[in-house]
Amino acid sequence: MKKAAQHGGLPVDESQTIVNAAASQPVLDSEYEPAREGTELAAWQRLVLMQALPADSFYSPSKAKDGTYSRQLKAELAKAKHKPKRGKRTLGHSKAMACFDRCVEIQAKRERNSLRRRARLLKAAKDLGLAAYINRQEIAQRVLEAKALCSGEGFKPLTAADRAAMPKPVVRWLVKGLIPANDLTIIGGKPKVGKTRAAVAIVAAVLRGEPFLDFPVGAAPPPVLLVTDDQSAGDTADMLTALELWSHPRLVWSEHFRLTETDLQALLDTIKANPGALVVLDSLRSIGRALQHGENDPEIGATLYDLKQAVTEAGGTLLLIHHCNKAADPVGVEALSGHNAIGGAANTVITLHHCPNDKGLPDKTNPQRRLFSEGRSGGGCDVVIDRAGAGAYRQVCGFDQWQQQLAEAKRANKLEQLTSLQEQVRDALEDSGEWMTRRQVCDAIGVAWTERGRTGEPKKVGRALTRLVELGSVESQRAGTEATFKSFCAQNQVVPMVTGVPPSDANGFQCHHVATTGGDSGAMAPVATTGGDSENDCGDKVAPVSPLAPAIRDPLANPTIPGWVDPAPAPVGSGADAFDSGDDPAWGKRAA
Repeated sequence: MKKAAQHGGLPVDESQTIVNAAASQPVLDSEYEPAREGTELAAWQRLVLMQALPADSFYSPSKAKDGTYSRQLKAELAKAKHKPKRGKRTLGHSKAMACFDRCVEIQAKRERNSLRRRARLLKAAKDLGLAAYINRQEIAQRVLEAKALCSGEGFKPLTAADRAAMPKPVVRWLVKGLIPANDLTIIGGKPKVGKTRAAVAIVAAVLRGEPFLDFPVGAAPPPVLLVTDDQSAGDTADMLTALELWSHPRLVWSEHFRLTETDLQALLDTIKANPGALVVLDSLRSIGRALQHGENDPEIGATLYDLKQAVTEAGGTLLLIHHCNKAADPVGVEALSGHNAIGGAANTVITLHHCPNDKGLPDKTNPQRRLFSEGRSGGGCDVVIDRAGAGAYRQVCGFDQWQQQLAEAKRANKLEQLTSLQEQVRDALEDSGEWMTRRQVCDAIGVAWTERGRTGEPKKVGRALTRLVELGSVESQRAGTEATFKSFCAQNQVVPMVTGVPPSDANGFQCHHVATTGGDSGAMAPVATTGGDSENDCGDKVAPVSPLAPAIRDPLANPTIPGWVDPAPAPVGSGADAFDSGDDPAWGKRAA
């Protein structure tokens, strides 16, 4: 405001107001002039103009002598200074909370950008006087709740009449039993375990309309938007070229993407130009580098819900690649790195793991991988997969069966390390085929039975029998007060074999590569695939292997591995990998 000459300590505009008002005051005549600033008369004049004194009051010299007018003017000015501004209202706590809840609901529904939404809600909390009671984490939690309500995930009672009047909801699948359509699926794994390679294999199956492992793809394959922000363009080009996807007309590829408003809008425009597209983002850490919060913050849940909602509302299906934590044992949701809101935002979580060795530790030299899937839709799966050609994958067997093979291999290694005495005891029991006491075993191998078996040699035979029982090569039972032993003969030992082929929505447990070994025992064991065509359902030739051989290893991983064979790639979409069970599919004999 432009200053002018002062009259009685007042600016020109206020002085002019005094002059105009003075003309109507009975105590101020037309010859009125403002009193000198700081005097009692000037204070009295201002009090009259401020209507703090009656309009018909007169100036009192006695009050002026005591300074009454100056004190009263000072009090009136202080009162005016602390008077609330016009239009500003102070709400009670309950009304302020209700207003803030409404702000959260509106922002969750209308604002997609999490940064702008959080800033607006923080300002709203401050303006409503709630900043001391609501922090960022609680705001993020309220936004997640509002997002759930906006997407129809809140409580809504439906009576029988309501259900009869509505179309029955069904689960739509992009890859049946593995990836639901129009939803979020996360592929997790530790660095360099093969997450991106598996995702590209899924992309190849979707674009070709062929099964991935044993999971069928829909009849109308959608286009694919592939974002590989987490790896170099050269690696991506090699993967796409190996699967003959580099020139595919329905594949859209981007090297980079960030969770920003500009990139997200460009992604949504691309989805609209490719209706029903599968969107693959690699990876959450990479595309989230522009965010102010990390994967361990609760705000990451709101960010994922926003991304999921934006992609699904545009008609797409989101496949997000993420990393797993350092723990070795967890699988599925528990294995994902970061806040648990990441797994909560997804319908399905698929994790890849290194297969364990005989000590239970991850075996990074084994090219096979454990694939574990769990989700709200479908029954989940837990299988072992390996590479089947340039970039493709095939299912080997269920993880339970793979663990059983590993245990058998471990037992076989221990049997190969038997001492000469233990081998003599085992051979004697196998030759007899009958139940034998320790003394009978000693007689069979030529060990003298002295002092009722309490001498050194008979005791060694007893320890050898105990070791063979621990290894599962010999069985034992009590016959009165004496233990008897018998070899596990081939004709007496059987193990159940998984032969039935479940329906296609059984999530891939139907692949069990087995074959009979050479010899007369008829034992069943894992087989090595050599490619080509055969009469078995897998489309793989079977080569006899030792019944005590370790679990199948990927022959494509490293040609320097002993026993490596260069197989032909398994045909893509060859159907369920199950062997021909014959007349009695439930059982097969196991070798000693």
